[in-house]
Amino acid sequence: MGKRTEVTRGSLPAERSAGRFSGPDGLRDVVERILAWLRERRGSGLERVSTATTMRNVVDTDALAEETPQKWSVLHDVVTYGADSLTDVLVFRHDPSRQDLVVMPERNTEPEGEISFYHADRTKGARHLLSIGADSLTAALSYVLERIERFERLFTGRGSELPSGYTGPSEDL
Repeated sequence: MGKRTEVTRGSLPAERSAGRFSGPDGLRDVVERILAWLRERRGSGLERVSTATTMRNVVDTDALAEETPQKWSVLHDVVTYGADSLTDVLVFRHDPSRQDLVVMPERNTEPEGEISFYHADRTKGARHLLSIGADSLTAALSYVLERIERFERLFTGRGSELPSGYTGPSEDL
């Protein structure tokens, strides 16, 4: 043991790669297979990821906000879709009354397809599925803008409560 071993980066010194410091061949084989498996897993992580189009990709909220009255804001939100996955929705929020109209795609990754509408009352913490839907995002946005215009006509001069019958029949979620 008189001679000192230089430790170099990236490889073991010659006397440690064989002889009394080396493991049995079976163990070395297992370690090499584990390392190879880890290298494969590390390199393929993003290859399995797929992209999906969401409301955020197809709706310009700034341009849409210009078409809504001042008391309304237009924003994106992420909500639970079904039992487990998340989806991007469009929210039209009336700040004074704390009421939201939510535009949600029927199919999670098809925001321009069939649309469902929800009315959310942030004061009561309730969200209701509206009985009407739309065949496309374009039709849905036209419907919502028309409802907001109607809401503003009915709402002018009233308190902060929604006019009765504004949301129509609904069911609890």
